Amino acid sequence: MTPGHRIGSDAACAHCGSGLRADAPYCGSCGQAVTNRQPQPPVTRGQRFATVAQPRPAVVADQIVGAGRGVRCCCYLLDLAAMLSPVLPLSIIGAILGVAEVVYIVVPIAFVAVWAWMQIWQGFTGMSFGKAMLGLRVIGAADRQIPGLAATVMRSGIFAATAGLAAFPILISPTPRDGLHDRLSGLTLIDVVRGANPLGPRPKSALRRPAERRLNKVQSPVPLKASGRR
Repeated sequence: MTPGHRIGSDAACAHCGSGLRADAPYCGSCGQAVTNRQPQPPVTRGQRFATVAQPRPAVVADQIVGAGRGVRCCCYLLDLAAMLSPVLPLSIIGAILGVAEVVYIVVPIAFVAVWAWMQIWQGFTGMSFGKAMLGLRVIGAADRQIPGLAATVMRSGIFAATAGLAAFPILISPTPRDGLHDRLSGLTLIDVVRGANPLGPRPKSALRRPAERRLNKVQSPVPLKASGRR
């Protein structure tokens, strides 16, 4: 058998005649290097990751992307937490002072005040607390512009009047879809992290994993091409 010829598992070592495993660099019996076959090039770390890692969905920077149901639910919970934020401290103050009116009067007024501030914020910027944190925007479904205060109040009012049932079409659909409160108010909720933002530059959300994220490159402290053993 000539040097450079590729052999399989049934080949014999050129030094001791023992059988060799397929692609074994050394003989298992005598320990000598296998010289009667052409060695295969080593597989680099990047090639191993390329075969294992699955490609992520690309960001559509020039198209408007509707918000999915998962991120919409998280956005609603963040907005609800912001509106309920005055409840606990005011209730504690009322309990310490022994004034029940704080719980029955002041707490509802504080809740409505935060809700009104949220609607004004959405009407003029398309954002609320949860939308700003998660990279969502409310825009007009027809003109793709700032929704306006009247439309955002109508949208929130329909949602509250139906006890959240207006969002049922969103929950049962696996693809981005508007709810009844969105359609009746003429608004739509879009994802500006994965798509275009007609209201301004596309932001980067700290609470969400961007679609273009890849494995971090970590440089080895030991040169990979260094010769010799340690």
